[in-house]
Amino acid sequence: MASSTLPVIVQTPKYSITAEPTEFPIVLNKIHSWIIHIDDTTGQPVQGLEFQIKGGMPAHQHGLPTQPLLINEPKPGEYIVDGIKFNMYGAWIIELIDLNPNSKFHQKIEFDLDHTNAK
Repeated sequence: MASSTLPVIVQTPKYSITAEPTEFPIVLNKIHSWIIHIDDTTGQPVQGLEFQIKGGMPAHQHGLPTQPLLINEPKPGEYIVDGIKFNMYGAWIIELIDLNPNSKFHQKIEFDLDHTNAK
């Protein structure tokens, strides 16, 4: 089960990912940005990724209501994603999928949007 705690922290065998909105609490039906920080297992920032953003609500079988974009990497391993919008409370997934076809980078950020972190 996903947590409603923000930032969302995802630990995988290869990466440590921290993701959080730039504004808190999240406002339903408002387009906003997220900061996603990606480190390798040694704690070093993973630089130079180019990824697309997908996601949605698996329980409702629909995707995100917008098409978020990776905007830039202002610091090593820190990525700004803009154009995220959530239209209801519930369990959401944000997927980061590397645009490089030779890369195996495909990470899922799962969390619950509820009254503790959204309005």
